[in-house]
Order: sequence, then C-alpha cells, then structure tokens
Amino acid sequence: MTFKNSLRLGVSLLVLAAASNMASAQSTIETDIGPVELTPIDVKNQSLRPPAEGTAQTVIDPMGADVPPAADVGDLLRRTPGITGGRMGGHALEISIRGQSQNQISVIDSGSVTYGGCPNRMDPPSSVAAGYRADRIVVQRGYASVANGPGATGGAVILERDAPDLEETPRWSGTVSFGGTSNSETLDASGRVTFNMGNGFYLQGGAMAGKAGNYENGDGVAVRSGYQQKNAGLTFGYARNGVDLAFDYEKNRVDDALFAGAGMDGIYDANTIYRLRGGFDLDAGALRRIESNLFLSEVDHIMDNYSLRGSSMMGMVAPTTSDTFGGKVEAQFEFGQTRAKVGIDHQSNNRMAEGYMGPIAAIEARDPSRQIALSWPDVTIAQTGLYAETETDISDKTMVKFGLRYDRVRASSGLAAVAPTGGGMPANSYYTTQYGTTFDSPRTENNVSALVRLEHEFTPGNTFYFGLSRSVRTADANERAMARMNWVGNPDIAPEKHNQFDMGLIVERSNWNLAASAYVDRVNDYILRDAFSVSGVTTYRNVDAQLAGLELSGAWERDGWLISGDAAYTRGRNLSDDRNLAQIAPFNGKFTVSYGRDAWRGGARVNWAAIQNLIDPARDPGKTSGWATLDLFGSYAPNDNSMLRFGVDNVTNKTYANHLSRSDVFDPALFQVDEPGRTFYVKYEMTF
Repeated sequence: MTFKNSLRLGVSLLVLAAASNMASAQSTIETDIGPVELTPIDVKNQSLRPPAEGTAQTVIDPMGADVPPAADVGDLLRRTPGITGGRMGGHALEISIRGQSQNQISVIDSGSVTYGGCPNRMDPPSSVAAGYRADRIVVQRGYASVANGPGATGGAVILERDAPDLEETPRWSGTVSFGGTSNSETLDASGRVTFNMGNGFYLQGGAMAGKAGNYENGDGVAVRSGYQQKNAGLTFGYARNGVDLAFDYEKNRVDDALFAGAGMDGIYDANTIYRLRGGFDLDAGALRRIESNLFLSEVDHIMDNYSLRGSSMMGMVAPTTSDTFGGKVEAQFEFGQTRAKVGIDHQSNNRMAEGYMGPIAAIEARDPSRQIALSWPDVTIAQTGLYAETETDISDKTMVKFGLRYDRVRASSGLAAVAPTGGGMPANSYYTTQYGTTFDSPRTENNVSALVRLEHEFTPGNTFYFGLSRSVRTADANERAMARMNWVGNPDIAPEKHNQFDMGLIVERSNWNLAASAYVDRVNDYILRDAFSVSGVTTYRNVDAQLAGLELSGAWERDGWLISGDAAYTRGRNLSDDRNLAQIAPFNGKFTVSYGRDAWRGGARVNWAAIQNLIDPARDPGKTSGWATLDLFGSYAPNDNSMLRFGVDNVTNKTYANHLSRSDVFDPALFQVDEPGRTFYVKYEMTF
C-alpha cells in the first residue's frame, strides 16, 4: 500500500470516527501547557514580564518578538533562552539545546514530523515548519514527555494550532505581518485568514513570502546567505460541541539558498504536507478525550556547486528525496487527582540521495553514466511507539509525573548492494571497509524510555522540581547508512541511551521572578560523528559521553521598566576517548532593559558569549573568541490590534561568529560563518 493510499484510508477512518461522536461530545478538558512567554499585540496596561520557566519550558508567540523578521523558525528560536544556533548561510539555522542538536531534538508541526531532504542539513525540520500558522511554539529543554514521539533526548519544539472559537469569531478574522531589514535587504510578509462558514465549519488559509540577499559582516565583507522562500497552506475544519477536526494542505518552497559554509548551494527545496488532525471530548467514565492525527510529508531537494557559483563546464549535483508517513492516536483520562494519556504513534521515513558529477549538460539531464554516488541508498527507518504518561496531584502543593514508552524500530536499505551507474562502489563496500558489515538485512531495535518528575511548592511562590529520565534515540539516515568515500554510516550503530537528571528552583513574586536549573546527562552508546579515527573519512561509533550544564533566567518589572536576563552553560565530554565533544556552545546569554508607557516601548539588549576553547579539533573549526553585541529596539501600538516594531541589531557593527558550525560532505574543510553586521529593521503586525 502506498503512502498516499494509506493516507486516504486513514482520513476516511478518522472522519467516520469523528462524525459518529459529534452528537455525544462534551466540553473540552483543561490542558496544562506550562508557563508561557507571550507578548500580546496590546501592550497597554499589561505586564510584559515573562513568567519564570519552571519546568524548562518556554512558550513563544511567533508574532511577538522585538527582533528582525526571522528567516525561519530556527532563526526565531535561537533568540530563546537556552537555545543557540549553528549557521551555514542566511537560511536553515540549526538549533541546539543543552548540547544536543539535529535528530536529538524533535520538531513537531501540528502533529506532523518532517525529516529534511539534504544530507548536509540545508533544510532542517525547523526551517520548513510553518511558524506563521502557529498559535504558539512550545520549546521543551531536556526530555519532558514520552508523548512527543521517539527520541527527543535533547528537547522538543512543538508548533501548536488552536481550533477557532467560532461562537466568538466574526465571519472573517486574521493576522498580518510584514517587514524588512537593511543588511541583506530582507523582505518578509505573512498572514493567515479564517472564514467562519457557520454550523461549526471553517476555512483557514495562510501564506508567507520572503527573500534576502547576501548580508555583510561587521567588516563589510559579503557573506553568501541569500534565499527566496514561499509558503502557503489551506485548512478545512470543523469545531463545535467538543469536536474539532481539520485537514491541512501545505506547501513550502525555498529557492536559490546560498551557503557560505558549504561547497554547494540549495537550488531547490520543496516540502508538501498532507495532515488530518482532530479530537473529540467524551464523558465515558474516566475517559475524557480522544485525539488523533495522520500525516504525509514529502521533500524534494536539489543542491549543486555550479548554478549560483559561475561554473559553466563541470559540476556536481545531488538530487534527494525524503518522505515521511505517520500518525498518532491518544486517549486522555481523568480519575481522582490523576490525569493520564495513553497512546500509539508511528512514523516511517524513506530517504534517497544521488550524486552526479561531470559536464553540466550531462548531469542536468541525469545521465546515468554520470551517477557517482547513492549517498542515501533507499534508506527506510520506521518507528512504532506505545506510551503512557500520568500527572498526579499528591496535594495542592505537590505534583508527580510518570511516563513510560516503548519503540519498535526497523531500519533497512533497498539499494545497499547496488553500485552507482556511473561507476564506484556500492554502499555495502563502504560499510564493509569501515565496519566489516553490510546492510543487506534490516536492523531492528526495542527501545524503552521512561521519566519521573516531582514539583513541590514548599512556600508560596517558591517551587522546587527534579526529574529523572531515560530516553533512547535511534540513529538517523546519515549515522546508519551514509555511503560516500569520505563519509560512511554504520548499519550496526547502537541507539543512544540518555540517562538524565535535572533539578530547578522557581521564585515568583508580584513584580519579579527567578528560575535556575541544573542537569547532568550520562549517555551510553552516544553516537559519535568521528572525524579523527580514520584519516580523511568521517565514521560513526558508540562511545560513553556526558553532558552537564546550568541555566538561569529572571525578570523584574516596575513603573514601566522591565529588566530581564538569561544565561546557559553546557559542558560536553567524550568519556571513552577522554576528549571534548564537538559543537558545544560556550557560556552565553542576554541582558535586556526596556521602558514603556501606554503605546510606546523602547529598550536595549546585550547578547554575549564567552570564549569556547573546550573543543574537538577534528570537528570544530577552532577555538571561538568571546563576543558581545548591542541591540536597540522599540515598538508603537497605534491601537489594540496593531503593532509597529523597529530597531537595530549589532549597533557597533561587530564582526563575530557563533561557535556552532557545520562541515560539508563535499568539502572536508571546516568553516565558521560570520553573523550579520549592523542591521536596521522594521515590521508591522496586525490582527483583525
């Protein structure tokens, strides 16, 4: 059965299930999304102080940040406490949480999961997520829930959408945002509109368009970073009497994405998503609600080294695909002081990557005699999970949370024994040379994850929490099956087992708060991207590792003044080889002071990072100097439904680079990409 046939069958089943329950559905149950950090459009007579981040969770309003228009969700998230970003160009920033990145962080967009089509991650999941359509973005640092799907050892980014309240919504409603910057001449516009069709039915459409040229660093040197992006989506939904059901169709496309930190550019990247989601309330004893979703995500990606680099004779091109099919069914219960959820989820991702080299006319025509690589040789990784999670109020001051998850993993390669038609070795030959194995037979895993968390308010406004967890992440397509002369995956690599302990303290007062947390993550079978054991070849092997760190945030507000700050530190060690882990962000943070009255607000923000000299010389470009930059920002709300934001980032025009970077499969040289120099920006946001 094909993905699309499976999707049609699942859509039919879910529609029938929802329809059969519409008559008996009751009011929705109360949900707990934790502490929020929302900046409303209307700032008059409201507190802007962000609440303390009690359980290492932050909730972001995509339209509420005093920052320039973001290239994508990853660009927006890197400005969040505890998150840093690795830059390869102007688009597709790679986020890092507590020293973990890539597939160690789950990105869930309204229930669907997308795995990018680029082996070098020119299109990480955060770069294709539809942030402009989200009502909120929930960022969880550390392993916070067994319900977030497999993996998520470093955290989760969850884009949530609410069904509209059609009893309160007028016939037409929506949001609009547009803006631009001076450096790179970025232009960005987005919006979404909801049409109340009556009788519980609605249509919701959204679109965004953005483009940017190359920005300049503080020395006035142009950095390859331009791109063009277009997104559009349409939702047909029903929301009434405790029943909500929605079908989404979305298309995201990025063209001509330039990457200073890579030997190729992203010529074309298209992601199409079909998604059915919904749920219905029940009054069936302890069973209160059933939620479900079904999705298909299709990615087509092309990168080359000639279209945007002036080459006219010889070149390389890599067409790739990544298709993910999955879904989830979850039952939610309430009994006594306990809230519980029990569910099953599934995701299956298939990836295929080819490489062609030679005269441009021949490789553009995909001449089989010019095919030199099957970098992803038809790799499929399927994961089916069962989970249960409970929250129990032991008293009005104490809550305990338990979670248990089991995942069955099956990984296979359909073309591991097939050689490229233009010559070269099959993937199995690379695997045999490096590991003495082949990928002719599927690999299976049985992974168990669990967590326990306790929160206790020992005095009013003072809460202590601690958590213990074990989370397991299977290897991705690169780690398990990459097949190139200088980069070889390991079919027999074991899954990572993260054993984490974290604890924290939250102090909340009428006009100030403070949150502090510490964590230790002892990792068995950490999947090491090893660039030093085999000369000239990147391989993968399991080692023991440890990640540990501290996080601090706080805010004070009085008489229109707001002072806030945050800081994060992570230390990563490869215990097996007694050396540092690569790509660990240095001690970093922000400090912000602002003042506002009525419709006006203005402020300054200092962003800083310390020296990072605890590096792995094989995979880090080198030690990174400490830096600090100054941003100025302001806003004016002419009425309750609109906001004009403006400012300048990097006021002193400093030349600097974040420590995180990415190496390129086609070019073994490591390169750090400078951040933008002085940047003026303006953006306008409106609801109607």
